[in-house]
Amino acid sequence: MVTTEREVRIAQAVSDLAHRPADADPLELMHDLTGHAVALLAVRGASITVLDHSVVSYVTASDETSLRLTEDQIILDEGPCLDSARTRTALAPTDLAAHWPHFAPRARAEGVTAVAAVSLRLPQMLLGALNLLLTDPSSLDDGDMELAQMLADTAGYTLAHRRELADTAGVLAQLQAALDGRIVVEQAKGMLVGRFGISMDQALTGLRAHARAQQQRLTDLAAQIARGKIPAEFHPVR
Repeated sequence: MVTTEREVRIAQAVSDLAHRPADADPLELMHDLTGHAVALLAVRGASITVLDHSVVSYVTASDETSLRLTEDQIILDEGPCLDSARTRTALAPTDLAAHWPHFAPRARAEGVTAVAAVSLRLPQMLLGALNLLLTDPSSLDDGDMELAQMLADTAGYTLAHRRELADTAGVLAQLQAALDGRIVVEQAKGMLVGRFGISMDQALTGLRAHARAQQQRLTDLAAQIARGKIPAEFHPVR
């Protein structure tokens, strides 16, 4: 049996999402989930939203455009990511043209014409969704959606079993940590943009690269930079 390059990449992505140390940063796990989705699927970008008592919040996104479009939906209180989260169902690739009259023009202005979503879940609970932004609604087939769900399931189980926390309260606490971390990461990105004259995407790439190189939690590094303490050895990724 011949193994294709894509099959190897899929196996590596699942292994990366599944094998995390006990003290791993939950926000970094969510970042990696969106990164693997973009790398393995024909999507423009990806984002993570979570649902808590009917309130939808975004955790992270693969890039600034995806982040902005996810924020737009929350601000407008309209959009496919919100609908999928609130109904607790996956969303097959759906053309924006006939839906979401306020959000659709903003998405089309960024070249996004369709959105799909799969559940970020555990057997006993729904955590949120992995949202996939598309330039063509036909770019994802059933096999692609199954792959997206497998990646999301792997991340969900990893989140639940870190530190042997499989109960609802423990998982939600980790998601809240990711939400809190998101805020400080945005602050750090702003600091790096101002200091080095780079883009927000480049700032996030640099943050993640430096954190991994130094074996440091992403949120810890971001908090340090947000306080104005940029490491002397930090080099922006251009």
